[in-house]
Amino acid sequence: MKRFLLPLVLILLAASSAHAVYKTGGVVKTILSNGVTVLTRREPESKVAAIEVFLRIGAEDESPENAGIGQLLSGAIVSGTETRSALKLSRLIQQVGGNFQSVWQPNYVEIHAVTVPDMADETISLLADAVTNSTFEPAAVEYARKAALRESERADGLGAALGVVRHLVQKGTPYDRPYLGDPSKVASITRAELKSFYEQNLSADRIVVSVVGEMDVRAVTRKIEVCFGSVPRHSVKRDMPTMPSPSGANVSVERAGASAYVMAGFPLPGVESADYPALCVANVLLGANKSSLLFRNVREGLGLGYEVGSLYPDQRGCSYLAAYVGLDSARATPEVLATARKAMMEQIDTLRTGGFTDDDFERAKRYLIGIRALDHERTADRARELGRCEVIGLGYQYDFLYGEKISAVTRAQVEEACLRYMQSPAVAVISPPIRVD
Repeated sequence: MKRFLLPLVLILLAASSAHAVYKTGGVVKTILSNGVTVLTRREPESKVAAIEVFLRIGAEDESPENAGIGQLLSGAIVSGTETRSALKLSRLIQQVGGNFQSVWQPNYVEIHAVTVPDMADETISLLADAVTNSTFEPAAVEYARKAALRESERADGLGAALGVVRHLVQKGTPYDRPYLGDPSKVASITRAELKSFYEQNLSADRIVVSVVGEMDVRAVTRKIEVCFGSVPRHSVKRDMPTMPSPSGANVSVERAGASAYVMAGFPLPGVESADYPALCVANVLLGANKSSLLFRNVREGLGLGYEVGSLYPDQRGCSYLAAYVGLDSARATPEVLATARKAMMEQIDTLRTGGFTDDDFERAKRYLIGIRALDHERTADRARELGRCEVIGLGYQYDFLYGEKISAVTRAQVEEACLRYMQSPAVAVISPPIRVD
């Protein structure tokens, strides 16, 4: 009986602690008592400390009535706090040698900073102040609004085609709205509505702080606990988006511009799916690099399109694959557009039926593993990837396991996934108005 007493005491002590700690791959994961997740990884050879704060506030928190509010949030959050004006905050950021930036993605808001190790504590304090006490200064909100509207107006042909296809293949999900938001809604969202949206969706258990670089891990964790430990935790439940059925829709849109696009899209599962690694390989095989089916057989083989490719975004719950061929608008006659569409669909059928070679397959896997390695080249990159994997629900360990998972993908898995998901494509043709002479 006595030999079980010490382990039992240790278990009870751990359970009563303010936070739980897990160690894997050189990363220390700490969950604060209020639910904030802290990831730290000491890299003694680094000359900087990269600090990332992820807020799991994304498209699933928006509504058709406020589509685009996430863009305004990311653009205005680091603008001033209840204790520091925008000017004072900017000066303090400069003093710590940091560079604060905020980015909105469909599943999260990311705020990142890089500073020298000696200034890590001060930088964490400033980040925490911006996150927990942001006043969303009116000037900052208006600046963010104008920037989002300007980007919407400047959307190129590829962006326009992607918006059409995404709406068709993600219909009924939070992802079917424009990435930059509905311009009419963005133009009318008030500062009060922005503050209310933030307060409703900010909860401690939706915050991930990732720090990588030269540091004292315990000291940094204590500092984060002091700065973020008082963030309230309240119930913010959102259903995981589910994958819609294929639409099989065909849409033609006349749009003035220098380019025309033919694009086909399919709904796919999100990052948490067991098929995610195989679909990543399928995306590379189809169009995500210069050895792909689309590049070799459409752009080089047929001389069609100055831009070809495919993409498979990382999203929770559901995502999509979009393949495209871009042409100069001067060449975009109905006959050429029809030829481009036929050629693109032939390559999709080649992928679906396993018509790619074993060399193509192995090359695609090596490409993914190599690109992933390049994504970790800088200290800031490594901090970002740890936090990103954690906040989208994969767990930070996935950052280390990605290469193994891609290596383990078999040809049969890719073929099976393509046959299962790539049915009844939605096709959009974005082209300039037909001239009548």
